[in-house]
Amino acid sequence: MERRSVWRKVLLGLVIVLAVGGIGAAVATLTAYHEATKIDRSVPEVVVAEYLRAALQNKDEVGVDLYTCQDPSALAPMSALIDELAKREHDFGVQVIISWGALNRADQSGQVRIQTDLTVTAIKDGAEESSSQQRWQFGLVEEDGWRVCAAEQGPMPSASPTPSPSIAA
Repeated sequence: MERRSVWRKVLLGLVIVLAVGGIGAAVATLTAYHEATKIDRSVPEVVVAEYLRAALQNKDEVGVDLYTCQDPSALAPMSALIDELAKREHDFGVQVIISWGALNRADQSGQVRIQTDLTVTAIKDGAEESSSQQRWQFGLVEEDGWRVCAAEQGPMPSASPTPSPSIAA
């Protein structure tokens, strides 16, 4: 009888250790997963790149919401661009591909402005139909990390010829 009691205690102790270990492993796994998938809004340039990826490439409204501020009304110009490009895809039977260049940052009294050039390329039957560039500026505000709150299209700089030095004879 005593032998059974000892084995029961050992078995119960083993079950308790395994249960606590399993719970600890589950908590550690969930914590690691949360950290690995956490949205990084600490760098304004990264936030703009992720916003552009969600809005223009993935067409993911949920993804867009992760990187925009609570009042996205100043993002109407970007929404208009998205709608226009979708209409062109439908009307002309093309695929529109959008990429962007360097993200240039300017800090202004609690706000950050990021400027970039978007390249809009229309592809039809595997061939490039047209390509254009647009300069855009994005305003970001610190709201539980950086958030895109404004977008406006700006003028492209005009190409002015560089004067060449005259050669003296």
